[in-house]
Amino acid sequence: MRKKILIAAGLAVPVLAFAVVAAVSSTAANTSVAACTTAAVAVNSNGNGSMSETVLAYQPMVSQYCQKFKIPDYADLALAVMQQESGGTGNDPMQCSECPLNTKYPNSINGITDPAYSVETGVAYLANCIKAADCKSPSDIPGISLALQGYNFGGGFIGWAQERGGYSAENASLFSQISASAHGWPSYGDPMYVNHVMRYYIVPMEGQFMVPLKSYTISRGWGMDGAEFHKGIDFAASAGTNICAAAAGTVTYARFGSAPYGGYGNVVVIKHNETYSTLYGHCSVLLVTAGQSVQQGQVIALVGSTGKSTGNHCHFEIRVHGNQVNPAQYLKVA
Repeated sequence: MRKKILIAAGLAVPVLAFAVVAAVSSTAANTSVAACTTAAVAVNSNGNGSMSETVLAYQPMVSQYCQKFKIPDYADLALAVMQQESGGTGNDPMQCSECPLNTKYPNSINGITDPAYSVETGVAYLANCIKAADCKSPSDIPGISLALQGYNFGGGFIGWAQERGGYSAENASLFSQISASAHGWPSYGDPMYVNHVMRYYIVPMEGQFMVPLKSYTISRGWGMDGAEFHKGIDFAASAGTNICAAAAGTVTYARFGSAPYGGYGNVVVIKHNETYSTLYGHCSVLLVTAGQSVQQGQVIALVGSTGKSTGNHCHFEIRVHGNQVNPAQYLKVA
């Protein structure tokens, strides 16, 4: 069990005197502690690690809190953090009992006993780090890396690293060594934390997918809708409106949906590569068949209201390794 004391970005940070390296300002210190026991791995930003079903079950809750703390496009990153921290198990899945943002439970290891509160606290802290790191988008790897390492080390690291050109593996290692020496500890944090989390994060292919309809009204977006979490975007249009392939690929499913596509009515699923696929639901007519290759922009179906639907629309999903993600961050901006 590793111990972690998280300092929220923007909070006052006590000064530490770093006598070990004179080049480091004693006022840019950080008070976050995390004794790492995980072996280092090579840099990996391709999401080749698998998220557990336990973590994926938190997707609606994580997305809800990401919306609350104004980082709606970073839910997948928060889930990757959870996967690294706990695999989604235990009462403190974000492992933030010792974070100062935890004002409800004891600030000790596993002090939080309410998973929902853990998620709320962890996402709030991650949001602070993302903002402090001036992260531009879910595809901004330098910004994300700085925010993630800040999540592990504490908010003081972000400002310290920004004065030295931003995140780098060398900066993370140096900060860990300096902080460990300043505290008289054998280790400090996880200088490979970015690598570890990025195993589970798919960098969004911004602008790689086109909107599947040329004329539409968004009748329902991604995220919480009342008590239900909507895992796609609904493009409302008149019955018979053309539905186009969002990107080139191979049709893997094209018929009236049954498990695992029950409720979608007439549905088309297109596999674009080993990572990405798209789904088009509630169609009135299907114009492609399974096994068929399609090009981006090719008409594949017509808008309808089949299956569990209350009006004519195309329910559109983008899936990463079979898991729905927010399509908005992948679509081309008109």
